[in-house]
Amino acid sequence: MDLAERVSTLRRASGLSARELAALVGVAPTTVTRVEAGTVSPSFALAQEILTVLGEPIGFLGGADREAMIAARRALDPALPVAETPGAAQWRERWGRLGLVDAGGHAVEGREADLLERAGQVARLTRRPGAADFDSGPTATLIASLLRSAGIDHALTGDAGANLYRSSGEEAWPVLYVEDVAAAATAAGLVSKASGSYGPRITLIPFDELSEMGRIDIGGISVAARDQVILDAYGGIDRMPEQADILVGRRVA
Repeated sequence: MDLAERVSTLRRASGLSARELAALVGVAPTTVTRVEAGTVSPSFALAQEILTVLGEPIGFLGGADREAMIAARRALDPALPVAETPGAAQWRERWGRLGLVDAGGHAVEGREADLLERAGQVARLTRRPGAADFDSGPTATLIASLLRSAGIDHALTGDAGANLYRSSGEEAWPVLYVEDVAAAATAAGLVSKASGSYGPRITLIPFDELSEMGRIDIGGISVAARDQVILDAYGGIDRMPEQADILVGRRVA
């Protein structure tokens, strides 16, 4: 796939118009349309910036962009005890051009869902560092209960987390943050999923000193902060983005 096709495909998959992508990158809309048409060859720096905001930078190795998560979480909760980073500042600048955050780096009222959706696009659950997949079977709430009994720190997220904040449907993919993936898998009796296999699964993601921040207890289950759950659901697969839309009021259950 050449650059023009790659940019066009990723932009559409991200739900961005050419004008919105141009705002994120800081160029004129005509520049984006010309790049997609193949009538202009962008510099390496511009090509990298375009692909970065689309979640697929040049040399991309498959990891989710933690800087985007930091920027989004801090914009919604300025008191969040996580260190500022140059990468997070860059995301705030990009989102500022799109009207998602103000000059102070805070989320613009009424655009919170858009901000979390954009962050989810570049911090997909399938790309979280250290994540491990296991065969489907027990529900997320059952796994959480087993981990609690075993004294293993954890935080449920994704569509199951969205359901706990606001009941809106069945879970499709149990995902939990845990302090120790191997210990959590043993405590929950999970079986590693065969490499390269597809279909239903359970995913455990190691704590990264951000995603597990702000947990609350809902019905005896430790759940990631609402903003993180929404971000994760937007960065998930299948019906997860729909669950996020329901949680933020974009659609009715």
